[in-house]
Amino acid sequence: MLYRQVKRQLIADIQSGVAAPGAALPNETDLARRFNVSIGTVRRAVDELVAEHVLVRQQGRGTFVGKMDRERFMFQFFKIAGRDGVSEFPQVRLHTFTRSRATREEAQALGLHGTQSVFCIDNVLLLKGRPVIHDHIVIAATMFPGLTEDVFTKRTATIYGLYQSAFGITIVEADERVRAELVSLESARLLNLPAGMPVLRIERVAYTFDRKPAEFRISVVDTRDVDYVSRMRDAA
Repeated sequence: MLYRQVKRQLIADIQSGVAAPGAALPNETDLARRFNVSIGTVRRAVDELVAEHVLVRQQGRGTFVGKMDRERFMFQFFKIAGRDGVSEFPQVRLHTFTRSRATREEAQALGLHGTQSVFCIDNVLLLKGRPVIHDHIVIAATMFPGLTEDVFTKRTATIYGLYQSAFGITIVEADERVRAELVSLESARLLNLPAGMPVLRIERVAYTFDRKPAEFRISVVDTRDVDYVSRMRDAA
């Protein structure tokens, strides 16, 4: 269908950097002229990208390429909130940053062949000054060339913001699996928990365009004072 071709080209513009994060999209008339299609066709393509959080409409200003800022991260990807319902942007402390060969589980999650090189990043996330989440993040080294511990720690945006601004990798969706388990010795030490404490384990595969895996993350959450909050929207 024509609108899908328009959608693919707009995505290609974003991936190539022609349409940078935060940049305004040309108006629908100009886009229709560029792609030699009707305004209705352009609008349908843009509507889908807005629904997927790739583009953002601002009333009276136009449509912009979505930027992975704190607000979007909190709305779309951070699902931990205090028992009082308050969502707080976490303070992040780097624990380890290493490069290694992907395990079988990591390779499968990231769609890698063999034992390719990956970056493994362990963070501790604090809420109200208390360690609550231990994140273990794995990303393919080939997708993030030039990434170093220094680049990672000196980022001025969220981790997903770094992916987008420095490497052209926009996270658009994620699949999560959630279960309860007993805390590991490492997570217990990082979160100041007693051995054998029950915790929440969240396994996430985050995708860029075309469902290409970009990140494999395991989050261990101390849920004594926080909840996992899933926000559902009426699709009707």
